[in-house]
Amino acid sequence: MKNIILKPKIKINHHLDLRNISLIDASLNFNSIFKLKILYGNIEKKIGDLFDIKVEINKKENVKVEISGINNNCDYVGWKWKNGNLKINSNVGSFLGAKMSGGNIIVNGSAENFVGSEMTGGSININKDACDFVGSPLPGSKSGMKGGDIIIKGKARDYLALNMRRGLIFVNSGVRNYCCNNMIAGTVIIKKDIGKNFGVGMKRGTILTNDNSFSKTFFKENGFSSSIFYQLLNNYIIKKYGIKMFKERKSTMRYLGDKNIDGMGEIFLKLEN
Repeated sequence: MKNIILKPKIKINHHLDLRNISLIDASLNFNSIFKLKILYGNIEKKIGDLFDIKVEINKKENVKVEISGINNNCDYVGWKWKNGNLKINSNVGSFLGAKMSGGNIIVNGSAENFVGSEMTGGSININKDACDFVGSPLPGSKSGMKGGDIIIKGKARDYLALNMRRGLIFVNSGVRNYCCNNMIAGTVIIKKDIGKNFGVGMKRGTILTNDNSFSKTFFKENGFSSSIFYQLLNNYIIKKYGIKMFKERKSTMRYLGDKNIDGMGEIFLKLEN
C-alpha cells in the first residue's frame, strides 16, 4: 500500500477545511491527491496548492496518511474516516474524526471541539488535550458517538460524552462541566476532576472516576461492586493503548442514576488505592 505524507507550504493563518483528506486511498496517485479540493478561508484550493505531497510504497495492508505542521485552524481532519492510519504530528482544529467508522487516528498534540462526534467505530488517540463536546452530537443533531474508542492522555473540557450511545472514552486527567449529560450507553473513564453538573439526565452507561463530587441527589449509593469488570477493562486499555487505567482493588462503590429521570446509569467511584 502507500504512505502519504503531507506538509504545508505556508503557515495556515485562516480556517482550513481538510475533510477531503479522508478520500485518500490506495487507488489514488500523486496527481489525484494533488487535485483533491480543500477550502481555505472562503477560497477553494487544491491540496497540492497548500501542501507538499510525498507518496511512498509500504508493505502493510492499509494506507497511512501522515500530516505535519498544521494547527488549530485546520478542521474536519479524519471526517468520515473509514480505514487505514491517520497520524497528525501537531495540534489540530475541531471535528477531528467526526463520523468516522473505522481505522485509527493519532494526534501528537491537542485537538479542539467535537472530537469523535457521532463516530461509530475506529479509535482516536490524542497525546495531549481536547476541548468541548468530545464524543457528542454534531451541531443540530441529538445523537452522540455510537462506537469506537477515544483516548485522551491529557484533559478535556465541557460536554464530554453528551448523548453518548456506545463506545469508550478515556481521559487520563480531568474534565470540566456538563460531562456525561443525557448519556444513553457506553463507557467513560475519567481519572481526575469531573466538574459541575456531571451525569445529569444519564439513562444508562458506565462511568469510572476518582472524583466523588457528583451529585448524591442524582446518584444513589448501591453498594460495593466486584473488581472483575475493572480488570477486564484495564487489560483491554493496557493491551491496545499501553495505558494503565487504575490500581486494582478488591471492591469499589457503585452508584445508580440519574434518579430524577429513573435512570440506571452506573458510576463506579474510587478507582485508586
